Amino acid sequence: MNSAAEQVAELQENLIKDMTLVEEKKEATDKLLIVVGQETNSAEEQKVIATGEEQKCTIIAEEVKAFQAECGREMAAAEPIINAAKDALNSLDKKSLTELKALASPPAGVDDVTAGVMVLTSQGKIPKDLSWGAAKKQMANVDQFLVMLQTFDKDNTPPEACKWVETNLLTKEGFNPVAMKSKSSAAAGMCGWVVNIVKYYRIYEVVEPKRKLLAEANEKLFAAETELTAVRAHVASLEAKLAELNSQFEAATNEKNEAIAAADKTQRKANLATRLVNGLADENVRWTEAVKSFDAQEAQFVGDVLVASAFVSYIGAFSAKFRTSLVFERWLPDMTERKIPMTEDIVPLKMLADDAQIALWSSEGLPTDSVSIQNGAIIANCKRWPLLIDPQLQGIQYIRRKHTTVLKQPKPDDWNEEEKGVFQPDPSKDTIKEMKCVQLTQGKYLNAVEMAISNGEAIMIENIREEIDAVLDPVLMRSLIRRGRAILIKLGDKEVEFDPNFKLYIQTKLSNPHYKPEIAAQTTIINFMITLDGLEEQLLALVVNKERPDLEEKKVELMEQQNGFKVKLKSLEDELLYRLSSSQGDILEDIELIEGLERAKVTASEIQEKQIIAKETEMVISTARKAYIPVAVRGALAYFLIDQLWVLDHMYRFSMANFVSIFKKGMDAADIDDEEDPESKNKAQEEEGGGPSAGAAPGAGSGGGNVLTQRVNNLVDTACYVCFAYISQGLFERHKLVFACQLCFQVQQRSGDLNAEMFDFLIKGPRASGIDNPLAEWLDEGSWLTCNALKEFETFSKLTEDMVGSAKRFREWFELERPEEAALPGDWRKLPEFEKLLLTRALRTDRMSEALTTYVKQVMGAKYVTSQPFNLDRSYKDVTPQTPVFFILSAGVDPVKDTEKLGKEFHVGFDHGNFFLVSLGQGQEPVAEKAIESCYKNGGWAFLQNIHLTPRWTGGYLEKRCDDLESANENFRMFLSAEAAKLPINILQVCVKLTNEPPEGLQPNLRKNWLPFSDDFFDSSAKPGELKSITFALCLFHSVVIERKKFGPQGWNRVYPFNSGDLMSCAQVAMNYLEANPKVPWDDLKYIFGEIMYGGHVTDFYDRRLVSNYLQAYMCDDLVEGFDIFPGFRTPSNAGNARDIVDHIMTAFPQESPTAFGLHPNAEIGFRLMQADTMFTNIRELQPRAAGSGGGLSVTDRAKAMLDDIVEKLPEAFVMIEILEKVEERTPYINVFLQEIERLQELTTEIRRSLAELDLGLRGDLQISESMEALMISLADATRPTGWEKFAYPSKRPLGTWIIDLLARYKQLADWTADLQLPKSTWLSGLFNPQSFLTAVMQTTARKNEWALDQTVTQTEVTKKLPEEIPAASKEGAFIHGAFMEGARWDDKTQQIEDSKPKELYAKMPVILIKAAPVTSAEQKDIYICPVYKTQDRGPTWVFNAGLRSKAPPSKWILAGVALLMDVF
Repeated sequence: MNSAAEQVAELQENLIKDMTLVEEKKEATDKLLIVVGQETNSAEEQKVIATGEEQKCTIIAEEVKAFQAECGREMAAAEPIINAAKDALNSLDKKSLTELKALASPPAGVDDVTAGVMVLTSQGKIPKDLSWGAAKKQMANVDQFLVMLQTFDKDNTPPEACKWVETNLLTKEGFNPVAMKSKSSAAAGMCGWVVNIVKYYRIYEVVEPKRKLLAEANEKLFAAETELTAVRAHVASLEAKLAELNSQFEAATNEKNEAIAAADKTQRKANLATRLVNGLADENVRWTEAVKSFDAQEAQFVGDVLVASAFVSYIGAFSAKFRTSLVFERWLPDMTERKIPMTEDIVPLKMLADDAQIALWSSEGLPTDSVSIQNGAIIANCKRWPLLIDPQLQGIQYIRRKHTTVLKQPKPDDWNEEEKGVFQPDPSKDTIKEMKCVQLTQGKYLNAVEMAISNGEAIMIENIREEIDAVLDPVLMRSLIRRGRAILIKLGDKEVEFDPNFKLYIQTKLSNPHYKPEIAAQTTIINFMITLDGLEEQLLALVVNKERPDLEEKKVELMEQQNGFKVKLKSLEDELLYRLSSSQGDILEDIELIEGLERAKVTASEIQEKQIIAKETEMVISTARKAYIPVAVRGALAYFLIDQLWVLDHMYRFSMANFVSIFKKGMDAADIDDEEDPESKNKAQEEEGGGPSAGAAPGAGSGGGNVLTQRVNNLVDTACYVCFAYISQGLFERHKLVFACQLCFQVQQRSGDLNAEMFDFLIKGPRASGIDNPLAEWLDEGSWLTCNALKEFETFSKLTEDMVGSAKRFREWFELERPEEAALPGDWRKLPEFEKLLLTRALRTDRMSEALTTYVKQVMGAKYVTSQPFNLDRSYKDVTPQTPVFFILSAGVDPVKDTEKLGKEFHVGFDHGNFFLVSLGQGQEPVAEKAIESCYKNGGWAFLQNIHLTPRWTGGYLEKRCDDLESANENFRMFLSAEAAKLPINILQVCVKLTNEPPEGLQPNLRKNWLPFSDDFFDSSAKPGELKSITFALCLFHSVVIERKKFGPQGWNRVYPFNSGDLMSCAQVAMNYLEANPKVPWDDLKYIFGEIMYGGHVTDFYDRRLVSNYLQAYMCDDLVEGFDIFPGFRTPSNAGNARDIVDHIMTAFPQESPTAFGLHPNAEIGFRLMQADTMFTNIRELQPRAAGSGGGLSVTDRAKAMLDDIVEKLPEAFVMIEILEKVEERTPYINVFLQEIERLQELTTEIRRSLAELDLGLRGDLQISESMEALMISLADATRPTGWEKFAYPSKRPLGTWIIDLLARYKQLADWTADLQLPKSTWLSGLFNPQSFLTAVMQTTARKNEWALDQTVTQTEVTKKLPEEIPAASKEGAFIHGAFMEGARWDDKTQQIEDSKPKELYAKMPVILIKAAPVTSAEQKDIYICPVYKTQDRGPTWVFNAGLRSKAPPSKWILAGVALLMDVF
């Protein structure tokens, strides 16, 4: 282009010279042209004259020719007559005439003949004598007579003669040659001559004038032709002269033309150069800048390539936010600091792909969000095989479409092109070749891999776990073997020929896999998890496609058009550069090239113009689509929450395809809601503008915007709730409120209505420390500390002061049964709803479930907190042949009956032969497979129970079958059931999940337990009344042991699988024993029920004791007569029927309370606190890990802050050598404390080691391992790290107070090391192994008194003192403190156990003296053997039994779950 620009000036100079010569030649030629013109005019004038003459001659010639023709025709008519006359004369001969002449008297008529001859030959005068004699005289000389006839001038026949003959002879009948023949041949000949001469003359008479005219015309024609010849000769002379002049003019013209041609060539070349320069002006500017930038890029290439290479190699596994942080906050600043040359503000994606490539990927199905485009660039540029983290299957869909090819119909072998022409493939017979996909779990998958390697095809290994088959290592590492020209690779036990076109893709559905470093090194891990923005765009397309299909259609068309434009522009530019670079010789001589470049430029210009129009249209469409963004936003929020539910339970797995399907149904449901106003949707579209040009945002304008806004709000609410209801039907009851709350919070967070710091407080409930509680009389320590933590917010800055100043009003509110429904004290009643939640969280955490329910109801609607009962009919509407039903089993619930009932509506059942029920277990796998395959092919319902019992078969055959249900019979349905277990994710994602939990509450459970027993059952007994009473007590007992679980460890130390079979068996045993005994054998029944039937499940001693006490209370003689089995509920009369007892249950049962279980009412608070704690734990687990806490810090920042804080607080290690040097005698107490120090040392050492390791990892000096990641998350969430627990002691404290507790334990041990003496009062809760301390008490006392240790037990004596009031260590035993009583309290005045104070869950115990005594002297009267546990978890944390005084019978405290806890929180 620069060369062409330089040539333009040179060509312009040459053009001036050429144009001067052209002018000279043109002037000479013009002069000659004048002369030629004059001569030409003269010649033309003569030509005109000659032409006139020629036209005259032509006219005359044509007239003459016409006359000649006419005369010729008429003469031609006379010719036969003349010939006839001649023939007649020729028939005459001398002999015949002589004979005729000799006749004296001729035959009749002969004389007429001779008369005619005489008249015709009379030369115009009719002879008077026409007789025979006169005739004979005329014929006297026969020869002369014949000559006269033969020489007769027929053209001058006298007209009078002809007329006479015609009048007198020809009219006679016999006057003809034929008639005369019979009389005389001579007469016949003469007769013929006469007749024909007359005929001829009449013709000649007509023709002759014309012949004269013809002669005149010929003369005229001759004269004209003579004149024409003269004119032509003159013209010819003029033309000859003109030809000479033309020859001279032609020569001059050729010279001029050559000059002009030379000038034109110069002009054309200049024009071409100008066209080339002007036509590529835009490219020239861009290319000039590019050429300039290439020099700079060459210097910056090292850094640019480094960033792009690192991006491809390392960035793929991370989220969008971390990718941005890594590139722009870590890599680029570091490279700048190291002064590595690179392009300023470089974007790695621009180094890896251009717009045309991105457009091509988009057309192949790659989502258009930024993360997906980055992933596409990584796939296109990576050299290691891609490993896609793809739980939503977006990546695998793109890869499959990318490698799907269309195979044209092949030409038949017998195709004859000569007969049929060129073969044209039929598009309808094209075949689609899809990429091969295999799984590591399927048989002979290596064969497919081998074929792909050999044939150079792409293959996808899908749905891998966290490990890859080692046999694929050579393929992953590309360990190629070269043998001559062959390239081989080892696969298993054989070598396979390697085709360079082979491509391997690996995909996993795991959302957060942990791969070994070697896998990360062998593959390029790419995170294809859908982003919020990407999902919003996809859902928006669905919404707009439903509401405004015209908009979405145009949007898709525009997208395809824009992608096509980008690809076309790129190809045009490539073609442009190729033609320019491949042009040979002078480029300005290559007209075809320049014209081709111009055509390409025109096309590019047209495309650019269309792009401008398309972008304008796209903006209009985008504006119109914005109205429906809230629907997509709500759907995306819902999906990301749903996708995270698996952290609550592994069973909560839902596929995105399933979600999208339900989301569509939700939008369809909005149409049903609008049926009352069927025009609302149309109005919304009309008011939106009826086309893409409108599209105002919701609420814009006046009335129109309101209608559209109403429609959008309806779509948001309906679609969201339908999805919520669909998911909720597969959740356990304990998680439904969690789901609703988290959805509510996310909606508010997205709308900006949720304060992040306050929300963090709500879900974590932090506590301040070291602040005395002035309201200890009615407010527990934890609530007071939480209120002080709440003061950090400005809104609550005066909370504690107001609580102290208005203690009475706050106490009244605090002690309300339902404080969440009452107004807060004073001005605090004006708090917004969310802030009220915080205050409730601080003061009455036990009411948070109800408070959150109310809050969700206000924000989202009552339907979100109204639990929908199990309804298989309703859920079945979402079931298809490709979507099985999955029942998540709960104890005592059997979904088979519901399924059979539903099947009857569809004519499906055992009796129809199309319902198959298989209970999985050993040996049942083939039966299940047969049932599935039969229904799959022929239609039918297959129900597989307990699939969790066959994990290998479930993870093999069943998982594959669930992945491939596309071709199933339309009547095929599959039902699965299993307990909550680690089942394959694929199965869980594809199914419609349903839960059906047994009813909650004593009354519903009691009714449910009683219903199976009919009057027939009781009537079959000899003692129906007693059997009814016992059975009723058993039903209540079964309900109690089931429902007592909700109180957690206070209810049962461990969880047991009690089921309805236990109840039925006990009822049957009761019937049998009643039949075999005259009286009711209460002791036998209690033993069988408590020790065998129900006791068979129970493994904990104290739980067995609980079962025994319940039965002791229920199974007694009063039961038959009727008594208050618990306060407020009397057993029914056994005289009525079974239905009467059901009525009694429904009418007489009081409102449920912990007292029905024998528990203190405070247990309800404990249960609700535990419920709230679990709920908030679940909500915390659902929070995105990347989200910041209140201050917006990331996980790593929060972990680092906590790490530094812990490291700063950790005490120095004990110096064991110095301590041991102080030891004079290793007494039992010293051994205990030394062991405690060793354990504490191990714990603190592990804490320091793990924290130091994590600190190196956070700085980037070490690779983050799985254990380090777990520690980091725990630190960020302020929870105890699981890695420390095996070195630590049991505790339920959060990390902050756990560290405080750890430091307190250290202090106790440090204080002991000062003098190595037994503390005045030992904080027993601060020991790792408190049992060893109790053993030390017994050892010390036994040694002192010389007792056998195995015959020694501990005794407890509760003092009235606090730890600081103990003056010195006890001489007999040891003082201990730190215990709390749950379920009751210790009364210092009466020195015995009493009922708890209201809302006091844990009563602090005074100092307890632990003494040792012989077994025989242990006091048992009025003593409650109270178990002591380390934490609220009880169970395995048991320490010892404390004998506590009590006036009430021990059974009261046993049923109340009273125990001492060494550490509470």
